[in-house]
Amino acid sequence: MKNMFINDVGGNFKTALKDDNNKTIAHMIWGDPVRVEKESGVKSRVLTGRHKDGGWVDTSVLTASGLLELYVIDVGQGDSVLMRTPDDEWHVIDAGIANEEQMTKRGAANFIRWKFQNDLGRPGVSLRNVVITHPDFDHYGGMLDLLAGTLNDGRTFPIEVETFWHSGLARFADEPALGKTVKGSVASIPFGEFGLKADGTFITELLDDKASFAQPKRRFESTFARLAALVGKVPKKVRRIDHRIGYFPGYKPKAGRASIRVLGPVLEETTPAARGLRYLGSESVTRNGHSVVLRVDFGKSRILLTGDLNSRSQCLLLSYQPGDEFAADVAKGCHHGSDDIDMRFVRAMAARATIISSGDNEDYAHPRPRVLGASARYGREAKDLDGGVLPPLIYSTELARSIKLCTAAAVRERGKPSPLLQAANAEIKSSESGAKFRPLTHTPISTDLIYGLINVRTDGERILCGYMKENTSDFDIQVFRAGVDA
Repeated sequence: MKNMFINDVGGNFKTALKDDNNKTIAHMIWGDPVRVEKESGVKSRVLTGRHKDGGWVDTSVLTASGLLELYVIDVGQGDSVLMRTPDDEWHVIDAGIANEEQMTKRGAANFIRWKFQNDLGRPGVSLRNVVITHPDFDHYGGMLDLLAGTLNDGRTFPIEVETFWHSGLARFADEPALGKTVKGSVASIPFGEFGLKADGTFITELLDDKASFAQPKRRFESTFARLAALVGKVPKKVRRIDHRIGYFPGYKPKAGRASIRVLGPVLEETTPAARGLRYLGSESVTRNGHSVVLRVDFGKSRILLTGDLNSRSQCLLLSYQPGDEFAADVAKGCHHGSDDIDMRFVRAMAARATIISSGDNEDYAHPRPRVLGASARYGREAKDLDGGVLPPLIYSTELARSIKLCTAAAVRERGKPSPLLQAANAEIKSSESGAKFRPLTHTPISTDLIYGLINVRTDGERILCGYMKENTSDFDIQVFRAGVDA
Protein backbone atom coordinates (compact mmCIF):
# COMPACT_ATOMS: atom_id res chain seq x y z
CA MET A 1 0.00 0.00 0.00
CA LYS A 2 1.61 3.28 -1.15
CA ASN A 3 1.52 6.48 0.88
CA MET A 4 0.66 9.46 -1.31
CA PHE A 5 -0.69 13.01 -1.03
CA ILE A 6 -3.33 15.05 -2.83
CA ASN A 7 -1.66 17.47 -5.24
CA ASP A 8 -2.91 20.92 -6.24
CA VAL A 9 -5.52 19.33 -8.54
CA GLY A 10 -4.66 21.59 -11.45
CA GLY A 11 -5.06 24.73 -9.37
CA ASN A 12 -8.32 23.79 -7.63
CA PHE A 13 -6.57 22.57 -4.45
CA LYS A 14 -9.34 20.15 -3.49
CA THR A 15 -10.86 17.02 -4.92
CA ALA A 16 -13.86 14.77 -4.29
CA LEU A 17 -13.58 11.32 -2.73
CA LYS A 18 -16.24 9.10 -4.32
CA ASP A 19 -17.80 5.77 -3.47
CA ASP A 20 -18.27 2.79 -5.79
CA ASN A 21 -21.38 4.46 -7.25
CA ASN A 22 -19.46 7.63 -8.09
CA LYS A 23 -21.22 9.56 -5.32
CA THR A 24 -19.16 12.18 -3.44
CA ILE A 25 -18.64 11.11 0.17
CA ALA A 26 -16.01 13.66 1.19
CA HIS A 27 -13.72 16.39 -0.04
CA MET A 28 -9.95 16.38 0.30
CA ILE A 29 -7.56 19.30 0.08
CA TRP A 30 -4.02 19.88 -1.13
CA GLY A 31 -1.54 17.92 0.96
CA ASP A 32 -4.01 15.46 2.50
CA PRO A 33 -2.37 12.04 2.97
CA VAL A 34 -3.90 8.91 1.45
CA ARG A 35 -2.95 5.26 1.28
CA VAL A 36 -3.40 3.82 -2.19
CA GLU A 37 -5.14 0.45 -1.94
CA LYS A 38 -5.31 -0.24 -5.68
CA GLU A 39 -5.17 1.46 -9.06
CA SER A 40 -7.76 0.84 -11.76
CA GLY A 41 -7.09 2.74 -14.95
CA VAL A 42 -7.34 6.47 -14.35
CA LYS A 43 -8.85 5.91 -10.89
CA SER A 44 -7.23 4.92 -7.59
CA ARG A 45 -8.91 3.52 -4.53
CA VAL A 46 -7.53 5.22 -1.42
CA LEU A 47 -7.94 4.98 2.33
CA THR A 48 -8.15 8.10 4.49
CA GLY A 49 -8.42 8.78 8.19
CA ARG A 50 -11.96 10.10 7.99
CA HIS A 51 -13.18 7.33 5.68
CA LYS A 52 -11.80 3.97 6.72
CA ASP A 53 -13.74 2.13 4.00
CA GLY A 54 -11.99 4.24 1.41
CA GLY A 55 -13.11 5.76 -1.85
CA TRP A 56 -12.01 6.66 -5.36
CA VAL A 57 -10.02 9.63 -6.67
CA ASP A 58 -8.47 10.40 -10.04
CA THR A 59 -4.95 8.96 -10.12
CA SER A 60 -3.80 12.29 -11.59
CA VAL A 61 -4.44 14.09 -8.25
CA LEU A 62 -1.89 11.93 -6.38
CA THR A 63 1.71 12.87 -5.72
CA ALA A 64 4.57 11.51 -3.63
CA SER A 65 5.64 15.01 -2.53
CA GLY A 66 4.38 16.33 0.79
CA LEU A 67 4.13 19.93 2.00
CA LEU A 68 4.90 22.01 5.05
CA GLU A 69 1.69 21.50 7.01
CA LEU A 70 0.39 23.13 10.18
CA TYR A 71 -2.73 22.11 12.05
CA VAL A 72 -3.89 24.74 14.55
CA ILE A 73 -5.90 22.41 16.77
CA ASP A 74 -9.13 23.59 18.35
CA VAL A 75 -8.40 23.13 22.06
CA GLY A 76 -10.76 25.83 23.31
CA GLN A 77 -9.07 28.49 25.41
CA GLY A 78 -5.50 27.37 24.78
CA ASP A 79 -2.90 26.69 22.11
CA SER A 80 -1.76 23.60 20.22
CA VAL A 81 -0.11 23.23 16.82
CA LEU A 82 0.85 20.01 15.05
CA MET A 83 3.37 20.59 12.26
CA ARG A 84 4.75 18.39 9.51
CA THR A 85 7.93 19.56 7.84
CA PRO A 86 8.58 18.42 4.24
CA ASP A 87 11.20 15.91 5.45
CA ASP A 88 8.21 13.99 6.92
CA GLU A 89 9.14 14.83 10.50
CA TRP A 90 6.42 15.86 12.94
CA HIS A 91 6.54 18.52 15.63
CA VAL A 92 4.12 19.67 18.35
CA ILE A 93 4.06 23.18 19.76
CA ASP A 94 1.91 23.26 22.94
CA ALA A 95 -1.04 20.97 23.69
CA GLY A 96 -3.85 23.05 25.24
CA ILE A 97 -5.42 22.05 28.55
CA ALA A 98 -5.69 18.45 29.76
CA ASN A 99 -8.51 16.27 28.47
CA GLU A 100 -10.00 16.01 31.95
CA GLU A 101 -10.51 19.79 31.94
CA GLN A 102 -11.89 19.98 28.37
CA MET A 103 -15.64 20.42 28.07
CA THR A 104 -15.61 17.84 25.26
CA LYS A 105 -13.05 15.63 27.07
CA ARG A 106 -11.20 15.51 23.74
CA GLY A 107 -8.10 17.65 23.33
CA ALA A 108 -4.86 17.81 21.39
CA ALA A 109 -3.83 14.23 22.22
CA ASN A 110 -7.00 12.92 20.57
CA PHE A 111 -6.33 14.72 17.30
CA ILE A 112 -2.63 13.85 17.26
CA ARG A 113 -3.33 10.15 17.94
CA TRP A 114 -6.01 10.18 15.21
CA LYS A 115 -3.64 11.86 12.77
CA PHE A 116 -0.92 9.24 13.21
CA GLN A 117 -2.92 6.06 13.65
CA ASN A 118 -6.02 6.73 11.53
CA ASP A 119 -4.97 9.27 8.92
CA LEU A 120 -1.35 8.18 8.40
CA GLY A 121 -1.85 4.50 9.26
CA ARG A 122 1.12 4.39 11.63
CA PRO A 123 1.38 2.27 14.78
CA GLY A 124 1.91 5.22 17.12
CA VAL A 125 2.88 8.86 17.50
CA SER A 126 6.47 9.73 16.66
CA LEU A 127 7.59 13.35 17.13
CA ARG A 128 10.91 14.94 16.24
CA ASN A 129 10.38 18.01 18.44
CA VAL A 130 7.91 18.89 21.16
CA VAL A 131 7.82 22.49 22.42
CA ILE A 132 6.13 23.96 25.47
CA THR A 133 6.19 27.69 24.79
CA HIS A 134 5.68 28.57 28.48
CA PRO A 135 4.45 26.89 31.68
CA ASP A 136 0.75 27.84 31.65
CA PHE A 137 -1.78 25.01 31.89
CA ASP A 138 -3.64 26.04 28.73
CA HIS A 139 -0.40 25.29 26.85
CA TYR A 140 1.12 22.35 28.75
CA GLY A 141 -1.93 20.62 30.28
CA GLY A 142 -2.59 18.51 27.19
CA MET A 143 0.98 17.20 27.39
CA LEU A 144 -0.15 15.19 30.41
CA ASP A 145 -2.28 13.15 28.00
CA LEU A 146 0.05 13.22 24.99
CA LEU A 147 3.28 12.24 26.75
CA ALA A 148 1.47 9.55 28.74
CA GLY A 149 -0.16 8.20 25.56
CA THR A 150 -3.59 8.06 27.19
CA LEU A 151 -7.08 9.33 26.31
CA ASN A 152 -10.07 9.95 28.56
CA ASP A 153 -11.97 6.96 27.16
CA GLY A 154 -9.26 4.54 28.30
CA ARG A 155 -7.51 4.14 24.95
CA THR A 156 -3.72 4.23 24.89
CA PHE A 157 -1.19 4.74 22.10
CA PRO A 158 2.60 4.46 21.72
CA ILE A 159 4.45 7.79 21.87
CA GLU A 160 8.06 8.62 20.98
CA VAL A 161 9.65 12.07 21.34
CA GLU A 162 13.15 12.90 20.14
CA THR A 163 13.63 16.31 21.83
CA PHE A 164 11.52 18.28 24.30
CA TRP A 165 12.13 22.05 24.24
CA HIS A 166 11.07 24.60 26.87
CA SER A 167 11.64 28.23 27.91
CA GLY A 168 13.39 27.35 31.19
CA LEU A 169 10.68 28.78 33.42
CA ALA A 170 9.21 26.44 36.03
CA ARG A 171 6.29 26.60 38.45
CA PHE A 172 7.74 25.99 41.89
CA ALA A 173 5.59 25.22 44.94
CA ASP A 174 7.39 27.80 47.09
CA GLU A 175 8.51 31.36 46.44
CA PRO A 176 10.00 32.52 44.21
CA ALA A 177 7.51 30.59 42.11
CA LEU A 178 9.17 31.26 38.74
CA GLY A 179 12.73 30.87 39.96
CA LYS A 180 15.37 32.79 41.89
CA THR A 181 16.33 36.20 40.57
CA VAL A 182 19.23 38.66 40.56
CA LYS A 183 19.29 42.39 39.96
CA GLY A 184 21.62 43.42 37.21
CA SER A 185 22.25 45.52 34.17
CA VAL A 186 22.81 44.66 30.52
CA ALA A 187 25.76 46.28 28.78
CA SER A 188 23.92 47.23 25.59
CA ILE A 189 20.56 46.90 23.89
CA PRO A 190 20.88 46.45 20.12
CA PHE A 191 17.74 48.41 19.23
CA GLY A 192 17.16 50.98 21.93
CA GLU A 193 14.03 52.72 20.72
CA PHE A 194 11.49 50.44 22.41
CA GLY A 195 11.77 51.73 25.99
CA LEU A 196 13.73 48.80 27.44
CA LYS A 197 15.92 49.79 30.40
CA ALA A 198 19.40 48.42 30.97
CA ASP A 199 18.69 47.76 34.66
CA GLY A 200 16.30 45.02 35.69
CA THR A 201 15.54 41.86 37.65
CA PHE A 202 16.44 38.60 35.91
CA ILE A 203 15.36 35.03 36.61
CA THR A 204 18.48 32.88 36.70
CA GLU A 205 17.07 29.67 38.22
CA LEU A 206 16.09 28.02 34.96
CA LEU A 207 15.26 24.43 34.11
CA ASP A 208 17.48 22.80 31.51
CA ASP A 209 17.99 19.05 30.89
CA LYS A 210 16.01 15.92 31.82
CA ALA A 211 17.52 15.80 35.28
CA SER A 212 16.25 19.30 36.10
CA PHE A 213 12.71 17.98 35.54
CA ALA A 214 13.14 14.50 37.01
CA GLN A 215 15.17 15.54 40.06
CA PRO A 216 14.39 19.22 40.68
CA LYS A 217 16.38 21.10 43.32
CA ARG A 218 13.12 22.61 44.55
CA ARG A 219 9.62 21.16 44.73
CA PHE A 220 7.33 21.90 41.77
CA GLU A 221 3.71 23.02 41.99
CA SER A 222 1.57 19.86 41.89
CA THR A 223 0.22 20.02 38.32
CA PHE A 224 3.54 21.11 36.85
CA ALA A 225 5.13 18.25 38.80
CA ARG A 226 2.98 15.81 36.81
CA LEU A 227 4.35 17.28 33.59
CA ALA A 228 7.91 17.24 34.92
CA ALA A 229 7.68 13.54 35.77
CA LEU A 230 6.68 12.74 32.17
CA VAL A 231 9.33 15.02 30.71
CA GLY A 232 11.89 13.21 32.84
CA LYS A 233 10.89 9.85 31.30
CA VAL A 234 9.46 10.11 27.77
CA PRO A 235 11.65 12.33 25.53
CA LYS A 236 15.10 11.12 24.55
CA LYS A 237 16.50 14.63 25.05
CA VAL A 238 15.36 17.72 26.93
CA ARG A 239 16.74 21.19 26.20
CA ARG A 240 16.09 24.76 27.25
CA ILE A 241 15.69 27.16 24.36
CA ASP A 242 16.34 30.87 23.80
CA HIS A 243 17.09 33.25 20.95
CA ARG A 244 20.81 32.49 21.06
CA ILE A 245 20.32 28.99 19.64
CA GLY A 246 19.45 30.46 16.24
CA TYR A 247 17.89 27.39 14.62
CA PHE A 248 16.68 23.99 15.72
CA PRO A 249 19.31 21.29 15.10
CA GLY A 250 18.77 19.89 11.63
CA TYR A 251 16.65 22.87 10.59
CA LYS A 252 19.12 25.53 9.56
CA PRO A 253 18.43 27.21 6.20
CA LYS A 254 19.10 24.85 3.32
CA ALA A 255 17.74 24.83 -0.21
CA GLY A 256 14.64 22.69 -0.55
CA ARG A 257 14.18 22.23 3.21
CA ALA A 258 12.24 24.00 5.93
CA SER A 259 14.12 25.95 8.58
CA ILE A 260 12.94 26.55 12.16
CA ARG A 261 14.25 29.85 13.52
CA VAL A 262 14.19 30.60 17.26
CA LEU A 263 13.42 34.27 18.00
CA GLY A 264 12.45 34.08 21.66
CA PRO A 265 12.60 34.04 24.58
CA VAL A 266 15.41 36.57 24.90
CA LEU A 267 18.09 35.44 27.38
CA GLU A 268 20.08 38.48 28.53
CA GLU A 269 23.64 38.71 29.87
CA THR A 270 23.95 40.96 32.90
CA THR A 271 26.53 42.57 35.12
CA PRO A 272 27.34 41.09 37.62
CA ALA A 273 27.96 38.08 35.37
CA ALA A 274 24.74 36.14 34.93
CA ARG A 275 22.30 35.05 32.28
CA GLY A 276 18.59 35.27 32.85
CA LEU A 277 15.08 36.02 31.65
CA ARG A 278 13.94 39.54 32.49
CA TYR A 279 11.16 39.90 35.06
CA LEU A 280 8.37 41.74 33.23
CA GLY A 281 6.30 43.11 36.11
CA SER A 282 4.20 40.17 37.34
CA GLU A 283 4.44 36.39 37.32
CA SER A 284 1.76 35.90 34.68
CA VAL A 285 3.12 38.61 32.37
CA THR A 286 6.61 37.15 32.76
CA ARG A 287 5.50 33.56 32.06
CA ASN A 288 3.53 34.59 29.01
CA GLY A 289 6.09 37.09 27.80
CA HIS A 290 8.93 34.60 27.70
CA SER A 291 7.08 32.28 25.34
CA VAL A 292 9.15 30.37 22.83
CA VAL A 293 8.78 32.19 19.50
CA LEU A 294 9.45 30.21 16.31
CA ARG A 295 9.54 31.22 12.65
CA VAL A 296 9.20 28.40 10.14
CA ASP A 297 10.52 29.22 6.66
CA PHE A 298 10.04 27.09 3.57
CA GLY A 299 10.87 28.47 0.15
CA LYS A 300 9.36 31.94 0.02
CA SER A 301 6.87 31.25 2.83
CA ARG A 302 7.19 32.36 6.45
CA ILE A 303 5.03 31.20 9.36
CA LEU A 304 5.39 32.81 12.81
CA LEU A 305 4.36 31.06 16.06
CA THR A 306 4.14 33.52 18.94
CA GLY A 307 2.90 31.73 22.07
CA ASP A 308 1.36 34.20 24.55
CA LEU A 309 3.47 37.28 23.88
CA ASN A 310 2.34 40.55 25.45
CA SER A 311 3.27 44.20 24.92
CA ARG A 312 6.20 44.08 27.37
CA SER A 313 7.78 41.05 25.74
CA GLN A 314 7.07 42.30 22.23
CA CYS A 315 9.14 45.40 23.02
CA LEU A 316 11.85 43.14 24.47
CA LEU A 317 11.95 41.06 21.27
CA LEU A 318 12.06 44.16 19.09
CA SER A 319 14.94 45.45 21.22
CA TYR A 320 17.06 42.40 20.38
CA GLN A 321 15.92 41.41 16.87
CA PRO A 322 15.46 43.47 13.70
CA GLY A 323 11.77 44.01 13.06
CA ASP A 324 11.85 42.25 9.71
CA GLU A 325 12.69 38.98 11.48
CA PHE A 326 9.03 38.86 12.56
CA ALA A 327 7.50 39.51 9.13
CA ALA A 328 5.35 36.53 8.14
CA ASP A 329 2.85 35.32 5.59
CA VAL A 330 0.95 33.51 8.36
CA ALA A 331 1.12 34.33 12.07
CA LYS A 332 -0.48 32.68 15.05
CA GLY A 333 -2.08 35.55 16.95
CA CYS A 334 -0.46 36.33 20.30
CA HIS A 335 -2.16 35.14 23.50
CA HIS A 336 -5.48 33.99 22.00
CA GLY A 337 -6.28 37.48 20.75
CA SER A 338 -5.54 39.44 23.93
CA ASP A 339 -5.39 43.21 23.43
CA ASP A 340 -2.19 43.49 25.49
CA ILE A 341 -0.21 44.18 22.32
CA ASP A 342 2.27 46.72 21.01
CA MET A 343 1.22 48.04 17.62
CA ARG A 344 4.84 48.18 16.48
CA PHE A 345 5.04 44.42 16.82
CA VAL A 346 1.80 43.91 14.89
CA ARG A 347 3.23 46.15 12.16
CA ALA A 348 6.46 44.15 12.17
CA MET A 349 4.57 40.88 11.66
CA ALA A 350 2.52 42.35 8.80
CA ALA A 351 0.80 38.99 8.46
CA ARG A 352 -1.24 38.11 5.39
CA ALA A 353 -3.20 35.64 7.53
CA THR A 354 -3.54 35.71 11.31
CA ILE A 355 -4.81 32.61 13.11
CA ILE A 356 -6.21 33.03 16.62
CA SER A 357 -6.65 30.06 18.95
CA SER A 358 -9.35 30.86 21.51
CA GLY A 359 -12.37 29.40 23.28
CA ASP A 360 -15.79 30.32 24.59
CA ASN A 361 -14.42 31.76 27.82
CA GLU A 362 -16.30 34.88 28.83
CA ASP A 363 -13.72 35.74 31.50
CA TYR A 364 -11.33 36.73 28.71
CA ALA A 365 -13.68 37.49 25.78
CA HIS A 366 -10.91 36.60 23.33
CA PRO A 367 -10.28 37.56 20.61
CA ARG A 368 -10.54 41.25 21.54
CA PRO A 369 -11.81 43.85 19.05
CA ARG A 370 -8.59 45.85 19.28
CA VAL A 371 -6.41 42.94 18.17
CA LEU A 372 -8.81 41.97 15.37
CA GLY A 373 -8.73 45.53 14.09
CA ALA A 374 -4.95 45.79 14.39
CA SER A 375 -4.39 42.48 12.58
CA ALA A 376 -6.52 43.70 9.68
CA ARG A 377 -5.15 47.26 9.68
CA TYR A 378 -1.46 46.34 9.82
CA GLY A 379 -1.58 43.02 8.00
CA ARG A 380 -0.41 42.77 4.41
CA GLU A 381 -2.59 42.22 1.42
CA ALA A 382 -2.02 38.98 -0.45
CA LYS A 383 -2.41 38.06 -4.09
CA ASP A 384 -4.36 35.05 -5.19
CA LEU A 385 -2.99 32.86 -7.95
CA ASP A 386 -4.73 34.94 -10.63
CA GLY A 387 -3.18 38.16 -9.35
CA GLY A 388 -6.31 39.36 -7.56
CA VAL A 389 -5.87 41.17 -4.25
CA LEU A 390 -6.92 39.54 -0.96
CA PRO A 391 -7.25 41.68 2.18
CA PRO A 392 -5.47 40.50 5.35
CA LEU A 393 -7.21 37.32 6.49
CA ILE A 394 -8.19 36.48 10.08
CA TYR A 395 -8.99 32.93 11.19
CA SER A 396 -10.21 31.79 14.60
CA THR A 397 -10.57 28.26 15.92
CA GLU A 398 -13.51 29.54 17.95
CA LEU A 399 -15.30 30.95 14.90
CA ALA A 400 -14.50 27.88 12.77
CA ARG A 401 -16.03 25.60 15.41
CA SER A 402 -19.70 24.77 14.99
CA ILE A 403 -22.31 22.75 16.85
CA LYS A 404 -25.72 21.39 15.93
CA LEU A 405 -28.39 22.11 18.53
CA CYS A 406 -31.79 20.57 19.12
CA THR A 407 -34.17 19.94 22.03
CA ALA A 408 -34.90 16.65 23.77
CA ALA A 409 -37.98 14.51 23.12
CA ALA A 410 -37.65 11.85 25.83
CA VAL A 411 -35.33 10.51 28.52
CA ARG A 412 -34.49 6.86 29.16
CA GLU A 413 -32.04 4.89 31.27
CA ARG A 414 -29.00 3.66 29.38
CA GLY A 415 -29.53 0.16 28.02
CA LYS A 416 -33.30 0.27 28.55
CA PRO A 417 -35.50 0.26 25.40
CA SER A 418 -38.33 2.44 26.69
CA PRO A 419 -38.13 6.09 27.78
CA LEU A 420 -38.69 6.89 31.44
CA LEU A 421 -40.09 10.35 30.77
CA GLN A 422 -41.27 12.56 27.99
CA ALA A 423 -39.11 15.67 27.83
CA ALA A 424 -42.09 17.91 28.63
CA ASN A 425 -42.24 16.29 32.09
CA ALA A 426 -38.49 16.47 32.84
CA GLU A 427 -36.16 19.07 34.31
CA ILE A 428 -32.37 19.21 34.10
CA LYS A 429 -29.62 20.88 36.09
CA SER A 430 -26.19 21.65 34.64
CA SER A 431 -22.87 21.16 36.41
CA GLU A 432 -22.28 24.91 36.53
CA SER A 433 -21.94 26.31 40.05
CA GLY A 434 -25.26 27.67 41.34
CA ALA A 435 -27.26 26.24 38.43
CA LYS A 436 -30.97 25.62 38.91
CA PHE A 437 -33.25 22.98 37.45
CA ARG A 438 -34.86 24.07 34.18
CA PRO A 439 -37.31 22.41 31.80
CA LEU A 440 -35.57 19.93 29.54
CA THR A 441 -37.60 21.15 26.56
CA HIS A 442 -36.03 24.62 27.04
CA THR A 443 -32.47 23.27 27.18
CA PRO A 444 -30.52 23.09 23.91
CA ILE A 445 -28.64 19.84 23.37
CA SER A 446 -25.56 19.58 21.18
CA THR A 447 -25.87 16.59 18.86
CA ASP A 448 -22.88 17.27 16.62
CA LEU A 449 -19.62 19.18 16.86
CA ILE A 450 -17.23 20.27 14.11
CA TYR A 451 -13.93 21.23 15.67
CA GLY A 452 -12.45 24.54 14.55
CA LEU A 453 -9.24 23.06 13.19
CA ILE A 454 -7.39 25.52 10.94
CA ASN A 455 -5.21 23.99 8.18
CA VAL A 456 -2.14 25.75 6.77
CA ARG A 457 -0.28 24.12 3.85
CA THR A 458 2.52 25.46 1.64
CA ASP A 459 4.97 24.28 -1.01
CA GLY A 460 7.07 27.41 -0.44
CA GLU A 461 5.43 29.29 -3.31
CA ARG A 462 1.73 29.06 -2.48
CA ILE A 463 -0.05 28.99 0.86
CA LEU A 464 -3.43 27.42 1.62
CA CYS A 465 -5.44 28.31 4.71
CA GLY A 466 -8.73 26.58 5.34
CA TYR A 467 -11.21 24.86 7.62
CA MET A 468 -14.12 22.47 7.30
CA LYS A 469 -17.50 24.03 6.56
CA GLU A 470 -20.46 23.51 8.86
CA ASN A 471 -22.75 20.52 8.16
CA THR A 472 -20.68 19.32 5.21
CA SER A 473 -17.47 17.47 4.42
CA ASP A 474 -16.29 20.33 2.18
CA PHE A 475 -13.66 22.93 3.03
CA ASP A 476 -13.54 26.71 2.91
CA ILE A 477 -10.07 27.52 1.56
CA GLN A 478 -8.05 30.54 0.48
CA VAL A 479 -4.85 30.17 -1.53
CA PHE A 480 -2.36 33.00 -1.98
CA ARG A 481 1.18 33.62 -3.06
CA ALA A 482 3.99 33.45 -0.51
CA GLY A 483 6.93 35.78 -0.11
CA VAL A 484 7.90 39.36 0.54
CA ASP A 485 7.23 40.45 -3.03
CA ALA A 486 4.03 38.50 -3.54
